[in-house]
Amino acid sequence: MIKKLFTEKLYVKISRNRFEIIKVSGDLAVEVVSPPEPFSTSRLLIGEFRLAERHLSNGIKKVLPKQFLKKSPEILMHPLEMIEGGLSEVEEKILREIALGTGAHKVEIWLGEELTPQEAVKKLENA
Repeated sequence: MIKKLFTEKLYVKISRNRFEIIKVSGDLAVEVVSPPEPFSTSRLLIGEFRLAERHLSNGIKKVLPKQFLKKSPEILMHPLEMIEGGLSEVEEKILREIALGTGAHKVEIWLGEELTPQEAVKKLENA
């Protein structure tokens, strides 16, 4: 119960050079980040690590409300492209690290169909 006071749940859908950040706890909020500088490369969804982390962080700041006590997000990362055959260990680490670099205290990765906000909350709670 107290945990809910200090955390926010986010569902991040990742496409080539695009993040869709959805706040799925409390009031729903959505931010789409499509930076002018590409963070994807021809071989990797996240090929430019620092650039992707910075843009994800800026998008999360827009979605989360400004409060006296900063809430630490739980993030469900969902790559939508370039996942044929699953993710390599390196790709999973990249996704986790960019989310942790934004201040997340919990990161989960989802491969599958796009989720509703309620489904994303359940995935984070059951992980």
